[in-house]
Amino acid sequence: MANSEIAKQVGISEATVRYRLKKLIDGKYIQIVAVGNPFKLGFGIAASISLFVEMKQVDQVIRKLEKLDRLSYIVRMIGEPSIELETYVESIDELHELLTEIEKIEGITKIKTSFIRKIIRERYDWGTPGGPSNVQID
Repeated sequence: MANSEIAKQVGISEATVRYRLKKLIDGKYIQIVAVGNPFKLGFGIAASISLFVEMKQVDQVIRKLEKLDRLSYIVRMIGEPSIELETYVESIDELHELLTEIEKIEGITKIKTSFIRKIIRERYDWGTPGGPSNVQID
């Protein structure tokens, strides 16, 4: 929806909408992106990678993982595994290269890789806790 349409529906100026939207983006509350279907875009392999890491080295491992562009999802877990990753690659050779890079990172004790067979549901419209009025941007 255009900023002008949001302003009209909410009853504020378009400049206010732009300002508040910028604050939401700068504060990392939201990202505005187009989400594609990786399989329809030509990525033949989607993989979920679980990393078991020595606890004292988790932060160091995460810093190194953040440098790997091929990883689309990196999360630190409570318990085991320590870190979960997700990647979309074009071929098994590309996945092999990524896993080889991950294996070189000191502190990782075990890697478990699973292939995503089919994406059943992938939604981004989960909203905010307590509903939209819970987030205030001035």
